[in-house]
Amino acid sequence: MSYVAVREFTPMIGKDVVLEDRILRTSDVIEKYGAVSRVGKVIGGHRAGDYELYNWYETVAAGASAMDGFSNDPDLKKIFEERALTPVAEMRGPWLGRMLHNSKSTDPRKIVLARDYHMPRKNIAKAMELVPNLQAICDENDVEMGVGVPVIASDHEMMRIIYRFKDLKHWGSATDAVIANPSFSELVDAANELGTLKHSRLIMMIK
Repeated sequence: MSYVAVREFTPMIGKDVVLEDRILRTSDVIEKYGAVSRVGKVIGGHRAGDYELYNWYETVAAGASAMDGFSNDPDLKKIFEERALTPVAEMRGPWLGRMLHNSKSTDPRKIVLARDYHMPRKNIAKAMELVPNLQAICDENDVEMGVGVPVIASDHEMMRIIYRFKDLKHWGSATDAVIANPSFSELVDAANELGTLKHSRLIMMIK
């Protein structure tokens, strides 16, 4: 099992370059305190144009220790001062999630598809029963797949399904193959009995 702290950024018009630099510098600082840190930009779907910063930890204790450390880091304080003097984005988070299936945090793949379901907590166990069959379909197409739920967040009836692809071409070919697979359609129908797909986004990892 692993945990991930997620921060979301909506850049002001024309401020992407400055924002991206700050997020990458922030990610580098946080890594000094034990996190596996990755940065992505939403290139399609819900919140297209946003940036996301992900910090992965093996335990909640490790995350708390890291946060205690980087909160007092002089380089991070400098970034916060820059943010206060010249705002370039609206930031939301962090919120904390827990991986229920496939907790890989160092996967180098460049493209991520995130699909967020409204999932009543009483249905999570039943939804997880569908995961082995979904994993088998993903394996056929060399797609990494993970499942996570919130631990500290504004919405505790969300389940996120994450698919990781080597690049955009792989995403395109794998998506065509999965959509054409009747077993996948059956899984989607079963999932729709348990929850409702609310948002999806395509993310390009830049770190």
